[in-house]
Amino acid sequence: MRTEDPGRPVATGYDGSAAGEAALRWAVREAQLRYAPLVVYHAWQVPIPGFLDDPVAVAAVRQSAELILRHGVELAKDMAGRLVVRPRLERGTAAGALLTDAGAAQLVVLGTRGVNGGHGRLKLGSTAVYVSSHAPGPVIVVGPGAAPPRHVVLLGVGEEPGAKAVAFAFEEACLRRCELHVVRTCAEGEDTWRETGRRFQRLLAPWLERYPQVQVRTRIDQRPPARALAALATDSALVVVGEPAAPSLGAATQAVLYGTGQPVAVVHGTGR
Repeated sequence: MRTEDPGRPVATGYDGSAAGEAALRWAVREAQLRYAPLVVYHAWQVPIPGFLDDPVAVAAVRQSAELILRHGVELAKDMAGRLVVRPRLERGTAAGALLTDAGAAQLVVLGTRGVNGGHGRLKLGSTAVYVSSHAPGPVIVVGPGAAPPRHVVLLGVGEEPGAKAVAFAFEEACLRRCELHVVRTCAEGEDTWRETGRRFQRLLAPWLERYPQVQVRTRIDQRPPARALAALATDSALVVVGEPAAPSLGAATQAVLYGTGQPVAVVHGTGR
């Protein structure tokens, strides 16, 4: 069951980095699964303040940016020859370029960090953090060492799970023809566990009816959300977490983004 508009594109940013190429591969696959066009973004800006208006410097930086974008588009076409790929070159920050049109895209895919992103042991760059916390739609963050896709989508739900995150997880599992594992954390007593289980089943009931072809496994876990998802993510192709309306990025979501090596989808909003 396909719920998205195939005319709306999948958007991704490409900067020539290893994480950028991993994100490009993931975005190509998403576009194929959704029969959607792919828009490849690259942002550029003159890095030295004193040369912001220097025509020679501006032309040189822009030319370099055009080459990087052209390479990204060629890579995407090599990965899937029939895919419609549209280049978008924007002056400014990568986050600004992606967020400008994020509302028109089915989803945004980006790397954990670019050629200059990330510091120390952190796995996320500023662009990944900013876009995943501000984008109105789903954002998938992919690392350069992401393993080949496995046959499980993992959805983490809290006490008040967002319907958009649940819908996105079911849709991804349906498109990929893989299992959906749903984990709900609960550290309370046995009676609370039983009530949590009942609410859990009520939450999933309409989605199980809508996606009968998706095999679903549920789990109630006593561990804190971030620890539970990080432990279970190793066997997953994609981890899906929900957030309230943008801009927001809760502690558990940040821990999952920083602590897992698997692609993570951040989905904002409570309604469908």
